[in-house]
Amino acid sequence: MALLELKNISKNFGMLRALDQISLNVEQGDVLGIVGPNGSGKTTLINVISGYYQATQGTIRLDGKDICGLRPDRIAARGIARTFQSNVIYDSATVIESMLVSAYLQYKTSNWQAFFGTRAYRDEHERIVGRVLDILRLLDLFNDTFIPGEKLSYGYQRMLGIAIALSADPKILMLDEPTTGMNHQEAMFVVENIKKIREQGVTIIIIEHNMRVVANLATNVVVLNFGTKIAEGEPHMVMNNREVIEAYLGTETFSSN
Repeated sequence: MALLELKNISKNFGMLRALDQISLNVEQGDVLGIVGPNGSGKTTLINVISGYYQATQGTIRLDGKDICGLRPDRIAARGIARTFQSNVIYDSATVIESMLVSAYLQYKTSNWQAFFGTRAYRDEHERIVGRVLDILRLLDLFNDTFIPGEKLSYGYQRMLGIAIALSADPKILMLDEPTTGMNHQEAMFVVENIKKIREQGVTIIIIEHNMRVVANLATNVVVLNFGTKIAEGEPHMVMNNREVIEAYLGTETFSSN
C-alpha cells in the first residue's frame, strides 16, 4: 500500500476543469517532482491534497485512510505539511518563535495540562523544543534562532518556511516552488537541505520550474498539462519524452549535471 494514493482526482472551478482524472501513488521515502507549464494544475493539485480546495471527484488516501473533505489543519495533523510559493512567515517573530507556533500540532497533552504545567506537558514541551532545535541545525538556521524572520535573506526566509512546515513532524512534506527567484548557488543550497530532509525519512512532493533541481532530487516525476497527467516516470525518462518536450521543455533535454 502506497503512503499517499490519489485516484481519479478532478477539480472544477465553475465550467473550468483545472484537474482531470489525476491518479498517482507516492511511496514512503519518495521524492515526487510535479512539473508542467504555468496553468497546468500543479498548485491546484497541491491545494486539493492539503485540503485548501475540495476535490470535485475522486479519492485521496493517506496510510490507507480517506482524507478527502478534511480541513487543512486536520490533514496537517495526520501528517501532510506544505509550503507556499511566496514566503509565508511571521515577520516580527523570531525564527524559534515561528517554529514553535507551527509545532503546536505535535502536542498531545491538553490545555489544562499546559496551564498547570504538569509533568506530562513539561516532558512533551522539552521533546518538541528539542526537535525544533534539531531542525534548525539540520537546515543551517541555528545561528539565526533569535533573529526576526523579516531580517533573514530571501533564501533563508524560504528555508525558514520549509523548517516551519517540517516542525509539524509530517510524513509528507509538499514544497511549492522552493527555489523560485533564486540564483544557481542559492537553489543548490536548498537542494542540499531538501536531501537532508529526505535522509530523515520524510517523503517529499515538490513542484519546481527549475528542471535541474527536479533532476537532482526526484525519484519519480509527474508531468501535468492543462490539468491532465501526460507523463510519469524516472526524471531522465520523463525529460526526454517527446510529448513532455513539446508541452513544456521546448526542444531542450535536461540532465542532472
